[in-house]
Amino acid sequence: MTVFTHHPTPTAASATRHGLRLVAAGAQLWRVIDRAGRIVGHVRADGEPDALRFHALRYSTRVRRFFEVGRFWSLEDAVSCLHYAR
Repeated sequence: MTVFTHHPTPTAASATRHGLRLVAAGAQLWRVIDRAGRIVGHVRADGEPDALRFHALRYSTRVRRFFEVGRFWSLEDAVSCLHYAR
């Protein structure tokens, strides 16, 4: 049996609208970086290829862990959430 895995490919339009860029940080994880090079957060894809959810994550230095800001059906919405949650 052959199993195909789907890795969503982020588009530049997802982040450039807010002056952000996406950098691959794992198989289904992207780091969201602003123009100054600061990390705004991360976006993680999860689910089946036909029903992907994108999780917007922010890191808290106080408790040293990631917090989910929201779950979205599109990568663009997850990136927008991180932009406006700053």
